[in-house]
Amino acid sequence: MVVKVSGGSAGSCGGLVNYLEKQERGQWFSQKRDGMRAGEVTPIIDQNKRNLGRDDEKFYQLIIGPSREELKHIGDDPAKLRDYTREVMNEYARNFGKGIEGKDLVWFAKIEKERTHTHSDRAVQTGEELKGRKKEGEQTHVHVIVSRTENLSQFKAQQQAGQMERKHPLKLSPATNHRATEKGAVKGGFDRTNFIRASERQFDQKFSYERKPTETFEYSRTQQHGTQAERVAEKLAVIRAESHRQEQERQAQRQAAERRATEQQKVNQQQNQQQQRAKGEEKTQGQQERPQHTPPKQQPKQEQEPPQIRQRGPRL
Repeated sequence: MVVKVSGGSAGSCGGLVNYLEKQERGQWFSQKRDGMRAGEVTPIIDQNKRNLGRDDEKFYQLIIGPSREELKHIGDDPAKLRDYTREVMNEYARNFGKGIEGKDLVWFAKIEKERTHTHSDRAVQTGEELKGRKKEGEQTHVHVIVSRTENLSQFKAQQQAGQMERKHPLKLSPATNHRATEKGAVKGGFDRTNFIRASERQFDQKFSYERKPTETFEYSRTQQHGTQAERVAEKLAVIRAESHRQEQERQAQRQAAERRATEQQKVNQQQNQQQQRAKGEEKTQGQQERPQHTPPKQQPKQEQEPPQIRQRGPRL
């Protein structure tokens, strides 16, 4: 996950809004609304300012770039990306340490599906790619334009209702060079590292994403800015953690296979017992239905009379 806060501008946000219309017109969203037009975005951001000098930055831009694995996990679903962006902006507000939330900001965002190679890409610098050519693969990301001043209309309404003790609206700069503190004249601050960590954690919790160690912000940060010893130690820790994870998976697979075998053995025994009972019942039933065979009753023997001898007369 890449969550980047880029520099703001002292002028109108109209140029940036028009630039972000290049892939699809409209379809802007905010903390509470979807499907907004560019014509609504520019005047709201430009007019939400107070107590800012001519050269003071009036707005800032955030870029939220999920990795390909993260996009695959959520099915590259725009609705889920909009919900996640709102959570990120809640973290953005809380990170100033001034007791505000995303609803106290004025911001608008837009989802883009494509990226092109720029002069800063290594592939362009080495001649492997041309500047302006579309990047391959899933490139969905979110652009956010956020006003430097808190929501003025909401601030005024709370003042009139007696719900706001502050006399002046907050000026919120993520470019401040101090971190959250309760000491000194300036309270609060903006810790970018903490903001990125919180945004990453929000994605994992919201979408039940099991992040690999090499996907974490901490790993990327160490590999980019750490000493050689720190980079090597981080890689070794990842290797050990991955080895431990794989061993746990193998053990879980073995246990699952043993459980399946035991369950199958029980099923086989039950089936054998049922078959034996069925055979016994069939044998018993056959014996009950078979007719009894009785030998035929012998008649008493009668005495036979001797054959009569016909007497012949005298021969003449």
